[in-house]
Amino acid sequence: MSIRPSLIQAERVNWASLRCGCGKTGAHIPETFASLLEATTPREIAEATLEGHVYIQSLLFEVAIPVTSLVVAALHEEVSDEVRVELLDNLAACVGGESHWTEIEAGSPELEIDCQIAAREGIWTLYQEYATGRASTARMLLDAVDADRERFEYFDAKLIGRVRKRAKRR
Repeated sequence: MSIRPSLIQAERVNWASLRCGCGKTGAHIPETFASLLEATTPREIAEATLEGHVYIQSLLFEVAIPVTSLVVAALHEEVSDEVRVELLDNLAACVGGESHWTEIEAGSPELEIDCQIAAREGIWTLYQEYATGRASTARMLLDAVDADRERFEYFDAKLIGRVRKRAKRR
């Protein structure tokens, strides 16, 4: 197994102090995340799901913020296409969700804002994803996280035509 910066980043987080959607602390998140990165089958990906921990439907829990940073880091790593799609889907859930009512009561009413800020760390990776094949998810993510609207609109105008041409050729 190669060295993964995302898992080194995971070591920096006090997961046991964070609330998780499963009702426990987030202490198990690094192991689940590592399993997701190494998954090779649809079943392994499903077993390493972050849903029910980081988010339930579109409702976020405190662990979502550091998980967003892990996902951004992992998008720079070598993972299978299926895992990459799962990572992008999880990132979309984090930046597009909203705080679970228990998080609001605990004083975290806007977890999605912190997730959007964390996702900006990978802005150029998201633009690369947009340009190379996972355009619809990456575009939606960029629309949510890129605070430079002029840049987003410029890249969007340049990339949307190329993405459509590529889709027609398939």
